[in-house]
Amino acid sequence: MSTFKDGYNAIVNIFSKQFYFLASLASLIGLFLFFVTTKWAVIVALGFFCIVLLSFTIALIHTLLRLINLGNNEFESKSTFVKYETLDGKNIVFETYKLIQAKKTMLTEFSFSFKWSGSIMPTVNSDIQNVINIVDDQDPSKYDKALLKFKKPLYFNENEVIHFKAILDDTDKQSGTYVSNRIIQDVDIIHYRIILKYKSADYDLNAILERKKINAINSNYEKLKEIAFDNITKSYEYHLLKPEINYNYRIRWER
Repeated sequence: MSTFKDGYNAIVNIFSKQFYFLASLASLIGLFLFFVTTKWAVIVALGFFCIVLLSFTIALIHTLLRLINLGNNEFESKSTFVKYETLDGKNIVFETYKLIQAKKTMLTEFSFSFKWSGSIMPTVNSDIQNVINIVDDQDPSKYDKALLKFKKPLYFNENEVIHFKAILDDTDKQSGTYVSNRIIQDVDIIHYRIILKYKSADYDLNAILERKKINAINSNYEKLKEIAFDNITKSYEYHLLKPEINYNYRIRWER
């Protein structure tokens, strides 16, 4: 029963705008024809009905073709905000906000891939979705996954902000000092903010923005640019615009 209801809601969501427009137009014409009894009025009404039916059929075929030809991507990434914050260099809060647009008829959950380089498994939660499962892959070359459940289904072309939050314990100093993103589909912008409150007043080392091919074996990162440290806010900040697909991008700094 729930599946039928969700399917019905998806169809209504896709065609609601067309229905609202045509229904309003039909109401106006119907009101006009109510006061007209001539033969030509019947012809106009019949012609309008045929036009409405044709328009709806074209919209239905167009939408179905789009759904069929969308490929394997269930969503499109529009923008991403990444925040790494620590007060003492040991206790870290890592957050990602990702704006997505559904490209399937209906989405009910989102699989968020992450990889913490420290030795202690992070505590994961979300302020927007429900975290229903964590997959801890013991293979260091593979990503762990957090399964985030939407509060309500996301229908075709609807937008949703994905929120992932990890509480990280690096008291043993085993983690790498970088944040990274694996780009496997187009994204307009990634906004990085790395807040290091424990840094001294004279700390001024630049961070490095670099990248390398995802499938490259034993290759080095290619340096793209240096990012200055803002000693007032104790942070690095950078906007990465339209990163190239099939690359790992990261911002790396020293302890």
